[in-house]
Amino acid sequence: MKNYIVIGILIVFVCMENLNGQETSFQWPEGKKAAISLSFDDARLSHPGVGQEFFSKSDARVTFYVLPGALKENIEGWKKIVKDGHEIGNHTLFHPCTGNFPWAKKHAIERYTLSGIKSELIAANQQINELLGVTPVSFAYTCGNTFVGRGENTKSYVPIVAELFQSGRGWLNEAPNDPEFADLSLLQGIEMDGKSFIEDIKPLIDQAKTREGWLLLAGHEIGEDGFQTTNMKMLEELITYAQNPDNELWLAPVGEIASYINNQRSIQSKRLKEALSFCTTFDNGLNADFGKGDTQIYWAKGYEDLNVAGSNELPANILVSQNNGYFGNALKFEEKIKPVLFYHARGNVSFSDQDWDGTLSMWLNVEPAVDLAPGFTDPIQITDSGYDDAAIWVDFSDKNPRKFRLGVFGDRTVWNPNNIGPDENPGFRNRLIEADGLPFKRGRWTHVALSFSNLNTELGAVSFYIDGQLQGSREITEPFTWNIEKAKIFLGLNYIGYMDEIAIFNRNLSSDEVRILYELPGGIKGLLD
Repeated sequence: MKNYIVIGILIVFVCMENLNGQETSFQWPEGKKAAISLSFDDARLSHPGVGQEFFSKSDARVTFYVLPGALKENIEGWKKIVKDGHEIGNHTLFHPCTGNFPWAKKHAIERYTLSGIKSELIAANQQINELLGVTPVSFAYTCGNTFVGRGENTKSYVPIVAELFQSGRGWLNEAPNDPEFADLSLLQGIEMDGKSFIEDIKPLIDQAKTREGWLLLAGHEIGEDGFQTTNMKMLEELITYAQNPDNELWLAPVGEIASYINNQRSIQSKRLKEALSFCTTFDNGLNADFGKGDTQIYWAKGYEDLNVAGSNELPANILVSQNNGYFGNALKFEEKIKPVLFYHARGNVSFSDQDWDGTLSMWLNVEPAVDLAPGFTDPIQITDSGYDDAAIWVDFSDKNPRKFRLGVFGDRTVWNPNNIGPDENPGFRNRLIEADGLPFKRGRWTHVALSFSNLNTELGAVSFYIDGQLQGSREITEPFTWNIEKAKIFLGLNYIGYMDEIAIFNRNLSSDEVRILYELPGGIKGLLD
C-alpha cells in the first residue's frame, strides 16, 4: 500500500451530528424561524397616498426604494413615511434600465460606465438626504440590471453597490436569501405585485421557514389591482400572518435585517478568528498569512532529507497560480514530484498529550480520474512520524476509480502492535472514513474539513466533511504520541492540482461552524481583517 511516510492531515472537526443540506446555524432574534421584508420601488404616488396610512394602521415598517425627483411630487407625504420609521433606500437618479425598453432609451444601462453609475448613486444619496434628512444604506437594482455596458465591455456594478451600501436588492428572483451565504450586495428580491397571499406568498414564507431564510418581497404600486400593483388585501393578510407570534416570523425593513445579519456574521467570524492557529491563502506568497508558530514554508528533496530542508525557491512544477484560487491565488502542483513541501507544526498545531482538540479546513480543485498520477495521493498530512503512526490524513486511493478517504491512526504500537502491513490488515481499512462519492472536478473548488476532539483520552473522536456535509465519524481511543519538534504539515504528496485556503484551528469546530467555513462569504482571509 503506501510506501512513503504519509503525515496525516490534522484537519479536524469533531461534530457527530448529521448535517442536513437545508440546515443553518444562523440564529434569528427571539427564536424566530425566518425574516420577511416588504419593499416598494420608484417612489410611486400610492406610497404616501395610501401606503403611509395603511402601514401606520398595520403597525408594519417597510422599505421604499426612491428616486429623488419622484419624492418632490409629495414631499410632505414622504416626510410622514420617514417619521413613521420606514426605511428609505436608493433607486438611482434616472432609473436606468436596458434600452430594450423604449422608455429607457435615454438612460439605457448599456450606455453607462462604472464611473457614471457610481456618480449617479452618490448623487441620489445626497439628494435624498437633502429632501428627507436620511442617507440610504440600502439599494435596489433598477429593472434588476446589475451591469453597465454591452458585449465585451459589459461590467458588473455589484462591487460599487458593495462599496456604497450595506445591501443591494435584486428583482424577479425566486429564492429566499440564506443569511449565512447570501451576498448582501445582491440579495434575491421576489415579486409580490399581482400576487395572492394563500396561493403565491404563503408557500414562499413556508419555504423561508424551512430554510430559516430571509424572504425579501418587492413591489411597486400599492392598491387594489392593476399593472405592477401589490394588492392591499394580500398585504393585510401577509402582515397579519407575519405578526402572529405563533408563526415565528420577523417582519422588518431591509436595512434592519441586513444590519442584523452583518452583526451575526461578525460574531461568528470573531469566534473563528479566536480559534485560528494557522492560515495560508497564498495571496501574499508561500509563507503563511498567520501562524502561532513558524510561518515559513520549507521543502526538501525527499523524506530522507527533511533535516536539511531549505526555505528558498520552490522546486520546479510547484507554483503560486495567480488569481486561480478559491479566492485570490492558489498553490498549484503541476506534476507528481519527489520533493516534499511543508510547514512546521509546532505552535501552528495545538498538539496536547492530554485531551487534544483541533480543526483544519482546505479547498481543493482537482479531477482525480484525469489529473492524478497512479499511486496514493495525500493533499495534506500532519504527523511527526509516518502515515500509520500518530497521524491524521486525507488521501485519494491509488487507482481509478479513486476514493477519497480520511485516515486517523494513533500510536502504531497500540493499534497495530504486530506491525502488519496495510494490505493484509483489516484493522487498517476499518479505520478509514470514505467520502460519499467523489465531488471533485477540475475547475470546481471542493471544501474538505476534519474535526477531532478529546484525542489522547478514551473519548477521542473525529468527523469528516466535504462541502459542509458530514461524511462519517468514528471513535479514536488509542493515544497520539508526538515529538512536536519533528511534526510537520505536509502539502501535496503525489498531488497534481490546486489547493487554497488552508486553515488550522485550536479547537474542534461544531458542524454549524464547519458549514460557516464552507459558506464564508469572503473566504478564510476575512478572518484576518
